Amino acid sequence: LILTIITLYRSSERRRHLREINAAAWLAAVVDNSDNAVVSKSLDGIIMSWNKGATNLFGYTADEAIGQPMTLIIPEDRLHEEPAILSKLSAGERIDHFETIRQHKDGSLIDISVTVSPVRNGRGEISGASKIARDIREQKAAAEKQELQLKEMHHRVRNLFTLATGVVQ
Repeated sequence: LILTIITLYRSSERRRHLREINAAAWLAAVVDNSDNAVVSKSLDGIIMSWNKGATNLFGYTADEAIGQPMTLIIPEDRLHEEPAILSKLSAGERIDHFETIRQHKDGSLIDISVTVSPVRNGRGEISGASKIARDIREQKAAAEKQELQLKEMHHRVRNLFTLATGVVQ
């Protein structure tokens, strides 16, 4: 009976372990295949992981980025953002969707939307952060085009009112 119980226990432990491995592999595949940039960093701002989406967005391969400071992709005029982000993360805060600008490997600037979440270790302590960045250049361009069209329409309506007023007078 004891041997049967031990065998069943070991069998259930193995199944649980396999489920954990499968879940971890699935999560890794989801992150790696995401179109969004998914990057993790330590609390001192060093890049710890870098997915294919990050390579596509920023131009650096994982080998080039991992181990480098996060400032690798931050333009000089935005460097003040990183200490503020790290400070909030250390306090356990999540930074929800903010728009900013980052720099591609070729030097071009990229409009992005970013969410930053604290990453906790097995003891529940904050050990780093995950960042999910999405390219919003197309949305920004569409919004600017719409703004320009609205200004043009406003201008034309004003001209029509001026013309109508002149005709009435």
